[in-house]
Amino acid sequence: MLNHRLLITIIIFIITLASCVPARKFQDVQTLNEKLLKENNECKTSRSELQDKYDDLNDKYINLQEEKNELVSDTATFGDNYRRQRDMNDELNKLYEQVVKQNKELLTNATATNQKLSQELEDRKREMDKKQQQLNEQQSQIDKLNTDLKEREKKVNDLESILASKDSTMKALKNKVNDALTGFEKGDLTVYEKEGKIYVSMSDKLLFKSGSIAVDPKGKDALKKVAEVLNKNTDITVNVEGHTDNVPLNGSGSIKDNWDLSVLRATSIIRILEEYQVDAKRVIAGGRGEYAPVSDNGNAEGRSKNRRTEIILTPDLSKLYQIINK
Repeated sequence: MLNHRLLITIIIFIITLASCVPARKFQDVQTLNEKLLKENNECKTSRSELQDKYDDLNDKYINLQEEKNELVSDTATFGDNYRRQRDMNDELNKLYEQVVKQNKELLTNATATNQKLSQELEDRKREMDKKQQQLNEQQSQIDKLNTDLKEREKKVNDLESILASKDSTMKALKNKVNDALTGFEKGDLTVYEKEGKIYVSMSDKLLFKSGSIAVDPKGKDALKKVAEVLNKNTDITVNVEGHTDNVPLNGSGSIKDNWDLSVLRATSIIRILEEYQVDAKRVIAGGRGEYAPVSDNGNAEGRSKNRRTEIILTPDLSKLYQIINK
C-alpha cells in the first residue's frame, strides 16, 4: 500500500511539473518516471516474491511453532518421564547399594563360613583318616587274630586229635595191663588211670618181705606180665616210684630210712624189668618214702596201703609239646 501511494504522488508531481516546466525537463521527468515505473514494477515483483517467501516463511514459522509446542509438550512429558526415571534410578541405585552391601556382608559371612566349613572338613578329614588308620590297624589286628585263631583252632584240633589218640592208647594200655595181670589178688595189685597216666600199684606183700629190697618170685611174675605189655608199647615212658609208711626202720644196715628203702625198692624193680627186655632208657626210678601216702598211717590197714610200689606209665607227649610250642 505504501508503494502504491508513493507512485500516485509521483505521477501528480510529474503532471504538475509538466505544466510548469519546459518540454526538455518534461522529457527528463518522463524518463525518470519510466525508470521509477520500472523500478516500481521490479519492486512489485520483488514484493510478490518477498510475499511468497514471507508466506512460505510464515507457514514454516507456524509449523515450527507447532513443532515447538509439540516439543514443549514432549519436553514436559519427557521431563516428567525423566524425573520419574531419575527417581526410579535413584531408588534402584539405593537398592543396588543395599544389595552390594548385603552381598559384601554375605560374601564376608560366606567366606568366614567357608573357611569354618573348610576347617571343619579338614578336621573331619583328618579325623576320618585317623579313624581309617585305626580301622586299618584294627583290621590288620583282626586279620592277624583270625590267622592266629585259625592256627589255634588247627592246634586245638591237632591237640584234641592227639589227646583223643592218647586217651584211646592209654585206655587200650590199661585194658592190656589189666588183662595181663588177671589172676593176681585184687588187694595186692591195682590198675587205674589218673591225670592221663596209667598207674600199676603193687603192694609190699606182692613184691617184698618186710624191710627187704629183694623182689619175691610172685612179684617177679607180675613184673614179667607188665614187661610183656611194655615191650609191645615202646612209646610209653615208665616211672617206678617206691612208697613206705611212716614207721621208722629198725637196725643199722645199709638202708638208713624209709626214703632210702623206697628208692632201693624202685631200683630193684627197674633191674627186673630190664631183665625182661624193657629198655632202660625208658625207665625212671624214684622213691618218695612216707611223703605221698594214699591212706591214714594211724592204723595198720592204712599203713599197709601206703607200703606200695607204683609203676607209672606215661604216654609219649613229644608231639603234643611240639604243637603247644609252635
